[in-house]
Amino acid sequence: MSGCVRSNLTSITTTKASAAAAHHELLSTVFVVESPGTTALHVEGLVVRYGDLVAVDSVTFTACGGEVTVVLGRNGAGKTSTIEACEGLRRIDGGAVRVLGVDIAHADDALRARMGVMLQDGGIPPNARVDQLVAHYCRLHGRGADARDLVRRVGLEFRARSTWRRLSGGERQRFSLALALAARPDIIFLDEPTAGVDLDGREAIRSIIAELVDRGCCVVLATHDLDEAERVGDRAVVLRAGRIVLNESIDTLCHGGRRLEDVVREVTR
Repeated sequence: MSGCVRSNLTSITTTKASAAAAHHELLSTVFVVESPGTTALHVEGLVVRYGDLVAVDSVTFTACGGEVTVVLGRNGAGKTSTIEACEGLRRIDGGAVRVLGVDIAHADDALRARMGVMLQDGGIPPNARVDQLVAHYCRLHGRGADARDLVRRVGLEFRARSTWRRLSGGERQRFSLALALAARPDIIFLDEPTAGVDLDGREAIRSIIAELVDRGCCVVLATHDLDEAERVGDRAVVLRAGRIVLNESIDTLCHGGRRLEDVVREVTR
């Protein structure tokens, strides 16, 4: 399991009583991963098919809390299909995926409340307003995220009342990221998070990823941007024609001054 130790997840329940209304109890449940470095995602023999096409072929890897695992490969390599299967959004035709210790095929509301998901194409209604939808997601997850703070952190405070259709491509990416962060996630899946994002936006996204890692979140990131992957990633899982051809720490891959881009090109030709 790539040196990762499976985490025992604990649920800490705290009860607070208001002095002004002592007869009301506010119950808040906070789930925590015991320590960084524990296995948050375990993919075993994953198979995804589209008719006769095998898009993901017996893929096995793990991703840990407090790390960024980047999933890389050329177009059609199986990156998005793998990520969507891990999110529970794509039917699994073989193998298994466990997220935070739970089989994704049997995911319940408690697990989904702890997962952040940023889709490649957004999947957001065109008339959805930034501030309203982020607030709605925060309420749905019920994990204490502050909607205004999320909008500010992704750099959309001056676009808070704009709808999805009126945002630029990069702004839409940041909007999607804010929705994923509404979970205050223990694991977050990011598909091309910096695509179409300007330099300031990229810096903001890198900062957010660093904050997630610092608090022990597992970040699983699919991207075509190998420079960005080298900058933010800890481990690389490289796919070619639906199979893993490389699964190693980025420090090891880039030892001796090698660039991640050159390494990935070699194994995906």
